[in-house]
Amino acid sequence: MAAIATELQNTVLINENIKMVIWNCFEINLMGLNAILLAKRAGRMARGFGVISGELRELSLQLQGSMNRLSSASQDMLAESSHSMTQERRNQMLLHTSEQSADNTTYLADTLSRTRLASDEHAARLRLVHQRLSEYIDEAYQACVFGVVIARAARIESAYSGEHSNVLAELSNDFASKVDSIVPRLEELRRISGNMK
Repeated sequence: MAAIATELQNTVLINENIKMVIWNCFEINLMGLNAILLAKRAGRMARGFGVISGELRELSLQLQGSMNRLSSASQDMLAESSHSMTQERRNQMLLHTSEQSADNTTYLADTLSRTRLASDEHAARLRLVHQRLSEYIDEAYQACVFGVVIARAARIESAYSGEHSNVLAELSNDFASKVDSIVPRLEELRRISGNMK
């Protein structure tokens, strides 16, 4: 039962981190749109910055997709954990009843066997959900590492943007800050996922 309670706690932590990453992705997407417009206004000198801003927008959408898949897997984990908790309570009641007399043991033998099999099936499904969680977290983490590189490239490009370089440099710093704020969330998700294996 303690393991199932831990699973439920992990689900809550996962969902909190997912919400924060999605919020940051939303902000990056809006900043990317703003940066593209600013780069167009700046003209030819800021064309590279505009391209990089578009890449950061794509990154934010990719991360949102990963977080949506992760959220779905988290909901599956919650459902399986809740069902496992119910199954475990049922198993304990059956075992307790079975221990009361030999007649009960004989009568409940088939039921106990079926409930153990059902528990094993739930455990197997839960392992698959954990595997999916890990895959989605790794996918998002790799995308975010790429985002850190793109944000640095935006800083470089802003320097070559002529008279708009100060504004674009500030925007590129905001990009870097937002992307950097996602990394600890994904590391926390990795830690949680690693503890569930």
